[in-house]
Amino acid sequence: MQLSTILLYVATVVVWGSTWIMMKFQLGVVAPAASLSYRYFLAGCLVLVGAWAVGKVIRLSLRQHLWCAVQGICMFSINYWITYLAAAHLTTGVVSVFFAGVSGATMLLALVVFRRVPPVLHAVGAALGVVGTALVFWPEVAGLPLTGPEVRSGFLLILSVLMFSAGGLIGARNIGSGMPRFGTIGWAMLYGGMWMAVLTLIRGESFDFELSATYVGSLIWLIVMGSGVVFVMYFVLIERIGPERASYASVMFPLVALIISTFAEGYEWPAMALIGVPLAILGNGLVLWQRQPAAANSPASPAPAEPAPSEPEPIEWPINFIDLPEDGGGVIGDQPQRALGP
Repeated sequence: MQLSTILLYVATVVVWGSTWIMMKFQLGVVAPAASLSYRYFLAGCLVLVGAWAVGKVIRLSLRQHLWCAVQGICMFSINYWITYLAAAHLTTGVVSVFFAGVSGATMLLALVVFRRVPPVLHAVGAALGVVGTALVFWPEVAGLPLTGPEVRSGFLLILSVLMFSAGGLIGARNIGSGMPRFGTIGWAMLYGGMWMAVLTLIRGESFDFELSATYVGSLIWLIVMGSGVVFVMYFVLIERIGPERASYASVMFPLVALIISTFAEGYEWPAMALIGVPLAILGNGLVLWQRQPAAANSPASPAPAEPAPSEPEPIEWPINFIDLPEDGGGVIGDQPQRALGP
């Protein structure tokens, strides 16, 4: 894996990890659906205006808008809202364990929808991520009741994880089919914000706004860094290494959130974290590991009749993952990449 891709992955994990404590400041006066509508509507506008200002393509056909609307409802709206509902009955640690399964859920959906069998090491790495995260939050996991609203909340989180994973695959499909990267992400977020506004009205909730430093400050961070910036980085990462491997960031960012909480809130790590953190890191290595092409023959060896391929065989997807000329993004997955545009 190229150094630039590793740095992009680390940046995605770090920024995403910071959103957990910011989301905590969003709960209280303003209804979750209303807060999410503010967040993603404004984030979508930010991405679209920024892309238009630097000359990127943001116009889409009607069919492409429909695809963005589907991506928005899966990834930038309902999934977050039901996570908030579940978090009312479950601790943050338990929620993190469920979301550690995003990588495995993405592999499962890719297998079912695209018939793409994940490498064994990647599947093992995804499983280690869930186990490692569960050990990090072991006191909360061990004390989880198996009856009542906690069980219903668990099913809500499973639905949320599946929706987020589906949204990542749909986003990969959208960008890989030739839709402009920034336009696709921006419109999907905009539609996500609209979905949340409609849900707020349906539920009879008001569009309140809390004029406090913590609410406004956390909302700005979530709009700019926790949505606009991090999801652009995430989908660039998907283009480079594929949605299954990129989604392992969902295992690592709770660990970043705990590091932040350690300094900001005095969080004390449980003893089982001494086992869980190495397991999660090991799983991260297995998921991101990529077999290198065979070394070229030495000069003393006879030259083959035809030169051996220097790149892995192309991934067979039932959809047309092609280069993105307007953004210079390259193809989806473990394929040769051109330098990314600004």
